[in-house]
Amino acid sequence: MSLEAKILYIQTAADKNFRMILNSQWSSKNLNYRQDIRACMSTQFSYHFSREQLAKLNDLNWLPEASDGYFSISHCKSLGGFVFSEFKNGFDVEETERISQDILKRTSGETEYNESPRPEFLWVAKESGFKALSSLHANLVISDLICASWESHFENQVFSFRLKSQKTLDFGLNKGFIFSDGPFLFSTFLK
Repeated sequence: MSLEAKILYIQTAADKNFRMILNSQWSSKNLNYRQDIRACMSTQFSYHFSREQLAKLNDLNWLPEASDGYFSISHCKSLGGFVFSEFKNGFDVEETERISQDILKRTSGETEYNESPRPEFLWVAKESGFKALSSLHANLVISDLICASWESHFENQVFSFRLKSQKTLDFGLNKGFIFSDGPFLFSTFLK
């Protein structure tokens, strides 16, 4: 199943406006990757931003804010990108081999670890959920999030999940998606 087909599944299942843009030139190996990602956002997606928001987009200390949706950025050693959705969202991309079992066990409960389709899914799921929720909840830490209600969408090679927390959080849509493509894991969480 192609990467495009997996993205199309997310569009069909949750948000027809969902977009995922990836580029190996936006990897953390590239000195200017953060600026390059934002340059793409400002040229190819400028219609989502007001003039003031476009002006702020070059400020790397500012999280991209759009007038009619939400952007989330992620990168790893070999790849970088961003997603756009009409829902508040978080996005994570990671090289599967870089996800440590020690980290997973420190940030996940035993039941959660055992119930996940693949333990390494927990890291990208929690990371995308954290990005979507942390700006709304300053005291949130990644281990506060519990991945649950896993579903396999086998025909699309995509898994979905929901998040829970011991803290009171408003999750709204509460739908996350994970898939792999080559050496990478991708997750997006739509609040």
